Amino acid sequence: MNQIFKTHFESIDSTSNYAKANAASLSLPALITADEQTNGRGRRGNSFFSPKNTGLYMTLLTDFPNGCNLITPAAAVSVCEVLEKLGVDPKIKWVNDIFIDKKKVCGILTELFETDSRKFLSVGIGINLTTTDFPDDIPVAGSLSMECDRQILAENIAKNLLQKIHADNIAEEYRKRLFIIGKDISFRKNNILFSATAEDINDECNLIVKYSDGATEALSSGEISIKL
Repeated sequence: MNQIFKTHFESIDSTSNYAKANAASLSLPALITADEQTNGRGRRGNSFFSPKNTGLYMTLLTDFPNGCNLITPAAAVSVCEVLEKLGVDPKIKWVNDIFIDKKKVCGILTELFETDSRKFLSVGIGINLTTTDFPDDIPVAGSLSMECDRQILAENIAKNLLQKIHADNIAEEYRKRLFIIGKDISFRKNNILFSATAEDINDECNLIVKYSDGATEALSSGEISIKL
């Protein structure tokens, strides 16, 4: 495996913002970490609560890996595998949230972008390690309640993800960690709220849902809600 080039900040607005702004000048693969994010970013424009010294805040930046269509599931599996080695039992909520005991402890933000005709992949990962005081607007947030070396944890996740980008068994490993299969869910499509049952995922990790009339559909993206 190629050397991972590391950059660490005590405080930064967002490790993903830094990766995107400096992609063309960084040696790759690059691992950017921070003790605190003042404007951590999540999916769909959401923020990621990133208080100082209580969580892992990292972004892995690399050249766009041709032929890989399962980057987000690979990232979720990579995080789960590393956490499992710490003795915890993480589960995945489609698409890319990691839960423990019905609480979200990790969010993942995958971005593909182009700078100076060069394509990049950025994977931002935030894990609540010892965070306890969460804002009222994120009631399902939780924490590992675990002290660990955050830098080593970040490096282990980065190494695991770089190995998994082209792995053949991602869908299989992803499926067995999903906790939503068989559960009733809701989601919005074209700004309309739908209800269905999560049936399975396919080989592309699209979510197969079944409506009350028996019709099925494969969701390739989106945000689902589930009664926990």
